Amino acid sequence: MGEKRENMGDEEGTFSMRADLKKQKYYRQAFDLACRRIKGLDLKERAEKSGAHFERGSNRKGGRISLSLFNARYVVDFPDILITSADKKVVSLVTKIILLHYLINADGRPLSHQLIAYKEISGGMLYAGVFARRAVEPLIPVFGQSPECFLDAGFRLGGRKAEYGDVSFVLPALPRIPMIYILWKGDEEFSATVQLLFDKSVEGYLSLEDIVVVGEMAASRLIALGGVD
Repeated sequence: MGEKRENMGDEEGTFSMRADLKKQKYYRQAFDLACRRIKGLDLKERAEKSGAHFERGSNRKGGRISLSLFNARYVVDFPDILITSADKKVVSLVTKIILLHYLINADGRPLSHQLIAYKEISGGMLYAGVFARRAVEPLIPVFGQSPECFLDAGFRLGGRKAEYGDVSFVLPALPRIPMIYILWKGDEEFSATVQLLFDKSVEGYLSLEDIVVVGEMAASRLIALGGVD
């Protein structure tokens, strides 16, 4: 029996490794495609439409775009598309993809001041369950009974207080993508709930898949900053 359990563990480990390798291959393909797409675009226009900052290179062929993702500052140098962080930390492949996709897709539309749930984004109903599982539900067991801790984590990630639910805050994910988090604390009758809303203008900046990824990134950062076991 012991050998069987050990072999099963080996098989599970191999499966997990293969899944990770497949995911990394997908990310690499997505990054390479984004690099090819952005090379043919007007960098100054991309920066203007995304709310980023552009500096033209000395040779007039390249340039530099700088922008924030949550409370971290990133720089994209062209034509090599070298992406670095201001704090000199390693930039993950997923972060690089999100930054490039945002710059590529940004259409410059202003905030509508109309808040919508993910399922209300065009086509979002199809992936609403995935979004909830990856971006919202992980927050509930950590912060459901700790609203002040939730608020503090939001502040530490660069958010500002809002006036919804028991506690709420607006988190600037990217220059023109605010994320609005609302928590209702649970009691004897009702379980705690967390809601994540977007300005309707998000449709002009990121795809549905990218919005899921940004939501998941935010959730993991909030949990890490929450300090709750």
